[in-house]
Amino acid sequence: MALQLPLPDKDDPVWTSARGFVVRADGGVVRLTGHETFAVKVTGAQTGGTLAFMDGLIEPDHGNTPHIHTKEDEAFYVVSGEFEFLNGSERITARTGDFVYVPKGTRHAFKNTSPEPSRLLVFYTPAGPENFFLEYGDAAGRRPEPWPDEKFDELVDAIGAHNMVLLPAGDWD
Repeated sequence: MALQLPLPDKDDPVWTSARGFVVRADGGVVRLTGHETFAVKVTGAQTGGTLAFMDGLIEPDHGNTPHIHTKEDEAFYVVSGEFEFLNGSERITARTGDFVYVPKGTRHAFKNTSPEPSRLLVFYTPAGPENFFLEYGDAAGRRPEPWPDEKFDELVDAIGAHNMVLLPAGDWD
């Protein structure tokens, strides 16, 4: 039995509009933030603000500082290696193939616990935080090195303008 569904007329743009896009493996803008190298693959400017996507390579024993996003949810997919995530007061070990979701307003952080650089995909909904990486990340072409506390001090206003609040490391050290 075939279902009879109402379909748009053949002249409706739904049949012909190519509004999607592709980002190739080597696409995106690469930025370094300490021991993290991120290719910003998809920005809010490309998706009408709905989604941003980044592909990261994180050095061993490194990651980010505990923080919250005040307006965006963040999700992670572990492509390679093993990461420890902070989710509120909970610690989560995530391995290759695992997915971690963190809603806005939740304290979180991650650290590569593997002995080798490991890949992590990062998604933001809505888009926005990717612009911090584009505006303040260091250009590719040098060895990743940690950002000193002075750099974070200089960026406090910029971090806040991108809906992020840095939190003390406390129990994350």
